[in-house]
Amino acid sequence: MIKTTYEGELERSGKIIFTVRGVSMRPLFHEKTDAIVVKKCDIETLKNLDIVLHTRPSPKGLQYVLHRIVGRKNDGNYIIAGDNCVSFDVVPPQDILGVVDSAQRGNKPIRLEGLRYNLYEKLWCKPYKMRFFVLRFRNRFRSIRKKMRSAVR
Repeated sequence: MIKTTYEGELERSGKIIFTVRGVSMRPLFHEKTDAIVVKKCDIETLKNLDIVLHTRPSPKGLQYVLHRIVGRKNDGNYIIAGDNCVSFDVVPPQDILGVVDSAQRGNKPIRLEGLRYNLYEKLWCKPYKMRFFVLRFRNRFRSIRKKMRSAVR
C-alpha cells in the first residue's frame, strides 16, 4: 500500500474523503461517524463561512484541521475557527488545502444548504466572538458543576 498525503491526493484526484476526528466542528460534524469530501479549490473563490481543510504546525509535526472561515484580515490571512471552539487560528492562504464539498453520516447526506443550515450559519457560526463567549460560559459552568458534584460525594 502506498502512503499518500492529503496534499498529494488532492493534487492527484482533486478531492479527498476522510472520517472526522475530534469534536471541534460539533454539532455539525460528529467524530468517527461522519465522512467528509474535500475538494481542491482556488483560494480566490473562498468566502466567509466556507468549511476548509488547512494545515498548522503542532509539536508532532504538521496537523490537518477542518474548520470554518469566519473572517479575513487586511493582510489576506484567514480567520478560521471550529464551530465548537473558543478560539481561532489566523491561517495564510497557502495553508488552505481545500473546501468541504459534501458530507454524510452513515448513508445519509448532511445538508450543507437550505433554511436550517443557513440559520445555523447566521446565528451560530457568523457571530463567532459571541459564540466564543457562550462556549466559555458553558465550559465554566460545567467545570463548576463537576466540582460541586465531586465535593458532595
